[in-house]
Amino acid sequence: MKKFIFGILILLSLANAQEILTLEEAINLALKNNHDIKISKNTFEIALNNYSLGNAGFLPTIDVSSGYTKSSNNTRQEYFDGRSINRTGALSNSLNLGVTLNWTIFDGFANYNNYRKLKETKELAQTSTLATSEDIIANVMLAYYDILRQKEILKTLKENIAISEQRVKIAEEKYKVGTGSKTELLQAKADLNADQNSLLRQEIELKNAKVNLNLLLGRNPNIDFDISDTINLKNLSFDELRAKAFENNRSMLIAKANKEIAKLNFNGIKSRFLPKINFFIGYNFTRSNSQAGFIALNQNLGFNYGLNFSFNIFNGFNSVREYENSQFEVLNSEIRYEQVKNNIEAQLLKLYESYKTSLRLIELEKENLEIARENVEIAIERYRLGVLTPLELREAQKTYIDAESRLISALYQAKVAEINLLKLSGQLINF
Repeated sequence: MKKFIFGILILLSLANAQEILTLEEAINLALKNNHDIKISKNTFEIALNNYSLGNAGFLPTIDVSSGYTKSSNNTRQEYFDGRSINRTGALSNSLNLGVTLNWTIFDGFANYNNYRKLKETKELAQTSTLATSEDIIANVMLAYYDILRQKEILKTLKENIAISEQRVKIAEEKYKVGTGSKTELLQAKADLNADQNSLLRQEIELKNAKVNLNLLLGRNPNIDFDISDTINLKNLSFDELRAKAFENNRSMLIAKANKEIAKLNFNGIKSRFLPKINFFIGYNFTRSNSQAGFIALNQNLGFNYGLNFSFNIFNGFNSVREYENSQFEVLNSEIRYEQVKNNIEAQLLKLYESYKTSLRLIELEKENLEIARENVEIAIERYRLGVLTPLELREAQKTYIDAESRLISALYQAKVAEINLLKLSGQLINF
């Protein structure tokens, strides 16, 4: 019987156990389930398929053609020598088969230009996929560490309740022995109720934070879980971040790729001012039969080959217009690249300053917390001895809780800045 009860208790404990979710697991779930990432990966596959010699125009085309025609005609023919032919329902048929190879051997280097453009488009799609993944990873990390922040706040509020419960207990003891007033006891209970109210609200905040993360992970918002990580900070160098950003930042790489594509488009327009030469070779078979006319049977079988030369002399100045517009597109792409570069550097400066300030605040608040903790311990003891008023104890308690809250906030803000700095420097994928 005891073994049966023990087994039931184990099963109940397993049923009520919460899933422990690690940051790595959360990121993997989001990358697996996110729809934007799936779409961007499919876009990359399209660009990868398009990156080929045939699509660029290097390879020839081979066409096969065939046809068969049959007709019935009423034919009347009169000749100068007096002969005449008058046929009703004269049948005729023709058959043709052909294979032709066409190969552009020169098109103003447009095929070379197209091949480079397809390569840049492929790399642009790959960079866009990485940028989408980075956004998802950053959002998951922010949501994950927000849960840690909410948990720490909840822990702080529980400590606050423990202090308030101790105060109520001391007030009850003092009231029973006649050294304290009922007003003092009632005020202690009222403050305890207020602290418990704050705890309940914070439990809702924590639950909402979990719901937000579940949505990012693409799973049921009602799934409950717990996390056991702590907020650990890296030692980031601004110079290293700046160098990495100019090398790996996805927005900058996208702007750079667009700049290269604009230049390739410009070169493509220039190729239109050069001649185009095509080579062709074909093999054809034709056969026709007729019951009336001069020829009863006509059959041909053989090769044909040659070169085509084409050069546009005038098309309403459209090529000139497109050439000039393409020049402006190149200029705009260069301006956008510089704009993105300046924006990234500005973001780096602001975020790094926020990061360093948060680190300084963490050290300061750690010191303040130790002072406040010691002060509240002394205040409780002095209150117990009756040499400290309830208001003074409450003030010491508030100072301690505020110090803990500021420390939690500084840690979280430092982590937020760190995540955004890693994202800007293109290091978040390898985090």
